[in-house]
Amino acid sequence: MLKIKIHPTFWVFAIIMVLQNEYLLLIAGLFSIAIHEWAHARAAYNEGYYLDTLNLMPYGAMLSGESDFSENAGIKIAFAGPLMNFILCIILLALWWIMPATYSYTKIIFDASLGLGFFNLLPIFPLDGARIIIAIAKNKLKIVKLLKSIGIVISGVLGILFLSSFFFKPNLSLGIICATIYISSIGGSESETYKHICDNCIVNKKMDVPIEKRSIIVHYNLKLIRLVRQIKPNTELTFEIVNDNYEPIAKLNEKEILHLAQNNNIHIALKELLRP
Repeated sequence: MLKIKIHPTFWVFAIIMVLQNEYLLLIAGLFSIAIHEWAHARAAYNEGYYLDTLNLMPYGAMLSGESDFSENAGIKIAFAGPLMNFILCIILLALWWIMPATYSYTKIIFDASLGLGFFNLLPIFPLDGARIIIAIAKNKLKIVKLLKSIGIVISGVLGILFLSSFFFKPNLSLGIICATIYISSIGGSESETYKHICDNCIVNKKMDVPIEKRSIIVHYNLKLIRLVRQIKPNTELTFEIVNDNYEPIAKLNEKEILHLAQNNNIHIALKELLRP
């Protein structure tokens, strides 16, 4: 069953839209978001993946779940949402041509769907445009950092537009979107960022310099993220996990640590992962 999580700023955004008498646009936006996310979920299902959590945000929504997509699947899944919005717009254009009287009733849905489709193609982490770029990029970690920087710049532009709107008609919803994009850009999905670190750690070994091979001892209360941070391009590590009595309970190589990081919460303690 699909789980729905609502970001706190979405409630603020929705209340502002209603207070500004833009409730019809809010409803049209939610409808556009629904078909957008349905397209993502359907594309993921067709590629053999399962997305089970819908996260409502002021600028749209995000589906999450099984996310270790192949490159081709990642592109198809990311593009499916905006494509469905554009298909809806084409259907509405055809409807207006056949039944012109429907124009006044459906124009707001057209605007919301078209805006959502184009907005999600912007190269802002974690929007669909950014995910498409990440899927085709070779150095994913570098691209994630670049996209986050672009997001900060764009949020700055939106912030200026928001402040400028007070000289005419204050656009509070623009401020909410600006703040949310900024938060996503500076923090974003840390687990996804580290997933891309994991994708690149092995292939980014510096083969033009000597690689140090060594073993390190770590306590089983340490979080998985602490081990991921130890992996460097010029070292090859083996992690010996010990308990409170300094007794070894497991030995993991880099590949095994990266596999754990890609398939688990990176903030989980090692002892939780190593339970029989």
